[in-house]
Amino acid sequence: MKEFLLPKEGFRTVFVIGKGGVGKTTTSASLSVALAKRGYKTLIVSLDPAHNLGDVFMEKLSDRPKKLMENLHASELDMEKLIKGYLKHLENNLRNMYRYLTVINLEKYFEVLSYSPGIEEYATLEAIRNILLEGEKWDVIVFDTPPTGLTLRVLALPGISLIWADKLMEIRRKILDRRRMVAKIQGDQKFVVDGQEFVLPKDEEEDPVMKELKKYRGEVKFVEDVITDPKRTSVVAVMNPEMLPLYETQRAYESLKKFRVPFNMIVVNKVIEVSREIPEIKVKLEAQERVLGEVERQFRGVEVVKVPMFPEEPRGLEWLEKLGGMILEG
Repeated sequence: MKEFLLPKEGFRTVFVIGKGGVGKTTTSASLSVALAKRGYKTLIVSLDPAHNLGDVFMEKLSDRPKKLMENLHASELDMEKLIKGYLKHLENNLRNMYRYLTVINLEKYFEVLSYSPGIEEYATLEAIRNILLEGEKWDVIVFDTPPTGLTLRVLALPGISLIWADKLMEIRRKILDRRRMVAKIQGDQKFVVDGQEFVLPKDEEEDPVMKELKKYRGEVKFVEDVITDPKRTSVVAVMNPEMLPLYETQRAYESLKKFRVPFNMIVVNKVIEVSREIPEIKVKLEAQERVLGEVERQFRGVEVVKVPMFPEEPRGLEWLEKLGGMILEG
């Protein structure tokens, strides 16, 4: 059994990544079923905006975990709802921090922000954080992820956000220093909003902006600590035995090394196996062998599991248990 897929210190998080159409959802679903069958309390969550996890399980899913069998719950996150919730959270925080700046039209600002590049990534990261916060309810959490590009941007965000948070805290400290200097000369700056008097904060302990920055940094650091810990997180890449998925897997491998996210296994899906020579697919089989050779050569130290192409599409718990057993024990 693959030890890097099992819980060691608390819960285990497994990100199943790969190019669109290679079989990520089927792989993640089969892994979750196999783990549940072996007694691990498992949650599988689809982060892909184009959900088909429910189709694979032949069940209707929502953003609330649904019990599919003993030890297995599944959900599909609503991206539009996530983005709205994330923006509402930001809006409430900004209103509290800048109540004295009544000239700012926050509604217009957030209407524009909802279409801003990167908002989907930040909303996805927030969803992952909320799931990880309740991680102790589970032994294993399997994330069925969006196509590779979006997933890599999400996994890079905690490290990038920590750098930004540290820089913003540094700038904020300089602002507070200057406020203290002004206050020594002119006294405290005061504002009246809706009949209530506000004193412009000048110390870290009373400054809501600094408090929010420290809180945000702590939230991001929690996610960063989990996803970079090999005892708590694993990445499984799924690819077909073709050159384009191989190139994408190589890029993901290099990127995740930079982010310090553990890359543990490659599932080569839909491998054609024949018992006799078939001239019509000879070129296809030769190309497949070249790709399989490249996988073995380029990913030394990474577990590789080959899954054959089945005569029918694996759907439903019985099929998924069989496939998951091949991957887990393979």
